[in-house]
Amino acid sequence: MSTHTFTLPAQLHLPTAVAATRALLALEPADHYVIDFGELRFVQPFGMLLFASHLRRFVAAHPTAAIEYTGYEAHGYPAHMGFFQACGIEFGKQMGEAPGSVHYIPITRLGIAELEADAAENYEDARETIERRSGQLATVLTREEQGPLHETLTYALREIFRNVLEHSQADAIFYAAQHWPERKLVELAILDEGKGMAASLSRNPHINIESDQDALRLAILPGISGVAFKGARKRRNDAWANSGYGLFMTSQLCQRGGSFVIGSGDALLRIEQGQSEELDLDFSGTLIRLRFKTDQIEDLSQSLEALRKQGADIAGTLAAEANISASMSSRMLMLNQ
Repeated sequence: MSTHTFTLPAQLHLPTAVAATRALLALEPADHYVIDFGELRFVQPFGMLLFASHLRRFVAAHPTAAIEYTGYEAHGYPAHMGFFQACGIEFGKQMGEAPGSVHYIPITRLGIAELEADAAENYEDARETIERRSGQLATVLTREEQGPLHETLTYALREIFRNVLEHSQADAIFYAAQHWPERKLVELAILDEGKGMAASLSRNPHINIESDQDALRLAILPGISGVAFKGARKRRNDAWANSGYGLFMTSQLCQRGGSFVIGSGDALLRIEQGQSEELDLDFSGTLIRLRFKTDQIEDLSQSLEALRKQGADIAGTLAAEANISASMSSRMLMLNQ
């Protein structure tokens, strides 16, 4: 019987998680796989969501193989966050079981069918449930329960979640968040296993997508949407209409002291302080990471009006274009120094 052992890295953050998932999917066929968590020492929300999704995918792709998990029993924090249950291992708390607080939100699976059933039971629109959850996540990110920045992030997160609900064809949204007080840093990760950003945006006939990297750069332009575009049929008085500003606002706010990451298909884009980095990925859905410095919340609030104006100016320019390409993104989104 052939056996392959896969050992997780000591840290499961953005670059190591991306590398680990690619290495996991590249394993040669075997009768027996050992997934060893023994070297793991530090995890972050993004890394946990990404690796857990890929491990579920790996297991599904090897239905006849024996898969053994080792070295996970000593890891209290990821067990509390629901990481091992998200991986398909019966250990630690279930996803969403930990109570959470203003300092963290455990890995949570928000099933679309579950969301719609809860909404029906409470005689409300499913998008109202998304609104409330977006507000809770905005509180963790901003350390505030109200105010202009909280309101803006609630709106932006609502757009992200609603796009999954209505257009990704995913059956669930996964998310988690963590605040590190000593680093004055907060991170929120959101993941879905749907059809991906390129497929979603390709419904818009005015944009030209040649690669997954193109789709990511187009997605963060204001006013770019796979459903709301010139000539598209609009529903009257729809307060929930997706304007395509959610990713623009969050990506711009994150750059001011934090960072913004979006990945889909074979591409991942990381933006920090006006500089971008591209990484190879292998992921059919869409994943997003938002990072903020908590000691800069007041400064971020003061940036909102300028960002709204910048977004409106860019969207107005794009509205006049018959064919929008990814090459427009870099020059339009340069931060004003």
